[in-house]
Amino acid sequence: MSASKVKTSRRAFFLKGGAALGAGVAGTTLGRESRRGAASEHDEIRQIHLAYTGRIEAQAYESATELFIEAASLNLDGNAVEGIAAIRTLLADRYRHQTATTQHSAYRPNGQQDEDQLTLSDDRQSARATWHVDVRVCSPLLGNSTAAQMARLQGMAGDVRWEAGLIEARYVKDAGQWRIEALRYRAS
Repeated sequence: MSASKVKTSRRAFFLKGGAALGAGVAGTTLGRESRRGAASEHDEIRQIHLAYTGRIEAQAYESATELFIEAASLNLDGNAVEGIAAIRTLLADRYRHQTATTQHSAYRPNGQQDEDQLTLSDDRQSARATWHVDVRVCSPLLGNSTAAQMARLQGMAGDVRWEAGLIEARYVKDAGQWRIEALRYRAS
């Protein structure tokens, strides 16, 4: 009889423990799913950042413009504009025709990329990021002489240098997709 009680009490113990353990595992699983979702969104935002930098380097300016929301702002070395139409004008016209006072023509992650920061809002509808980059800054040839025009058509610039800096960006979910709300570069 006592063996039966021990068996019953062990069963009761494991059932109670199993229920508590099951609840703990379920809570942990939900936590993991939530973390997995955040990691996935971090990856999506990082892909937007990489798409922007890649499209600028490839001179796919119209395509880079598509990464922004309608009311976005962009500030690259004092070339500050607001709204998608102004961003398109800056990138697709002034960058393409090299009439901006300075242009970014390439971005590379730099030695401080371990300090990159990306923070999602609690509702996962917006995010802020700081990306450490090296930027190739070009100051185009000015003037309308034939030589200057030919040099510009061949992609030559008057002054080209690399500098370290930060891209500070805000992202929002727009129709279920991450897009750039604001992007600002500053030299560090």
